[in-house]
Amino acid sequence: MYKVYTVSTSTWRDLALVDPAACAWKRTYNGSAGGLQSTFKLSDSAVRATSTAGALTPVSRCLLVEHDGVLMYGGIIWEDDYDRDSQTLTVSHEDIWSLWALRLIAEDRTGNIPAWVTTFTGMEYDTIVKRLVQLGTTGAGRTIPINYEDDYTGGRARTYNGYNLETVDQAITEIMNLPNGPYIDFRPEWNDERDGVRWTLRTGDLNPDGQMIEANLSADDSAVRGLKQKRSGRERATRVMGVGEGSGKDIKVRAAAGSGPLALERVEQAKNIKTLSDLQEFADGELAPRNSLITQYSMDLNITKPNIRNLWALKPGAFLRWVLNGDPMVPAGWRTQKIMEYSGDIASNWVHLEVQ
Repeated sequence: MYKVYTVSTSTWRDLALVDPAACAWKRTYNGSAGGLQSTFKLSDSAVRATSTAGALTPVSRCLLVEHDGVLMYGGIIWEDDYDRDSQTLTVSHEDIWSLWALRLIAEDRTGNIPAWVTTFTGMEYDTIVKRLVQLGTTGAGRTIPINYEDDYTGGRARTYNGYNLETVDQAITEIMNLPNGPYIDFRPEWNDERDGVRWTLRTGDLNPDGQMIEANLSADDSAVRGLKQKRSGRERATRVMGVGEGSGKDIKVRAAAGSGPLALERVEQAKNIKTLSDLQEFADGELAPRNSLITQYSMDLNITKPNIRNLWALKPGAFLRWVLNGDPMVPAGWRTQKIMEYSGDIASNWVHLEVQ
C-alpha cells in the first residue's frame, strides 16, 4: 500500500501525510530522474486542509513516497499550479540531484570565492565524491542528513578552484563520467526515528550484497508484463580518438580501436587530461561500451507478487533475473541484468523497470 508524505526542507522532519489523486515517482542513478508531478483534488475537504496548511509549499517541502514501509522516492517540491475551475493543484517535484545543481562546492561563497582552492589526494574517486557532497552540505541552511561510506585510500587526486564556481552536480558528474569513475546513487530512507528522511550516498558497486529479484515471464501468473526489447547502434564505435590537452600540432591524441561490420569513428574530448597514459585509458574506456550493440529491455513488475518478497531489494543497480521461452525475438533462457531505473505511480502496483 502506498502512502505519500512531505517533510520540511529546513529540518528534513515535520512529517505530514498528504493525499494526492495521482503521484508519479522514479529512481535512477548517475543523475536526476527528471521532473515529476502529483495532483491534488482540493474539492475534497480533507485534501484541501492538508494543502492549505503549508505541507505542499514549493522549496519549503520535500515529497516522499512509501510502499509497505519502504521509502521509494524523495523529491523536492519546486512548483505548484492551481486550476480553480477544477480545484486541482498540480505539484512538480524532482529528486535530490536537483539540489546539487544549486550548491557550490567552495567553502567561501562571498566575493572572495576566486581565491578559494582545495586539493584532495591519496584517495579513490568514491571518497572525492564524498568530500564534494560534504562541501555542498556544510554551513548554515545547507545541512542535509546523509549517510556516507567509509573513506577509501588510493592514488586519485583532484584540485578545485573557487573561480570555476563549480556546483556539486558539475563536480561529481565530471568524476562519474571518467572511464573508471564510480556509479553514484543517493538512496532516500526513513531516519532512525521514522519522522523524517535521510539519504545514503552509494558509490561504486551499487549492489554489493547481490540483491536480486526473479521473474518467470513464461508463467501463467507472471509478476511481469509488457516486455519490450530495443537494440541500438546509434552510439557504436570501432575507433575512438581521445583528445586531451593542447592545440594545433601540440594537441595530445590517443586512439582506441575495436572491430565491427564497418568503420565507425568518434572523437571524444578530455581537455583536462595532461598525460598520454591517462589519455589512452580515457580512449579505451570510451570505446569499451561502444564496441557492440546496446540491448535494453523494459517491463512492468507487480510489486505485490510473492516473489518480490522485500521491496528493499528494489534499488538502482540491483539485479533482475528473468526467463522467457518460445519468443521469436528474445533469446530463450534465464538472464541476469542490472536495473538501470524504475518508476511508478501510487495509483498502480505495477512498477516500470529499465534493465540492461
